[in-house]
Amino acid sequence: MVSYFDVPKSLEELQQGASEPKAGYDIHHIVELSSARADGYAMNKIDAQENLVQIPRMKHWEINAYYQTATEEFGGATPRAYLSHKDWDERERVGLEALKRYGILKP
Repeated sequence: MVSYFDVPKSLEELQQGASEPKAGYDIHHIVELSSARADGYAMNKIDAQENLVQIPRMKHWEINAYYQTATEEFGGATPRAYLSHKDWDERERVGLEALKRYGILKP
């Protein structure tokens, strides 16, 4: 629970943390794993160090819920549905915005 109150970090700090597992944190894919795999992206790209960040577990759950919630931001679709068949750059943009939205990534 303490990790939930971490101050936002730089992308580099979050990526570095992905190689140093800690209790209370999860490894998160900036570009979502399951939808990227479903759209044919290679696992070596999906699991690349640049796409992995260590984030507080409770915030990880919040981001997962956000990806499943319809929003006006995506024309009434869920972020997950919106991102289906989008290119890598758009998936990464939305993923980074989610990290900022939940106070994980420095703006």
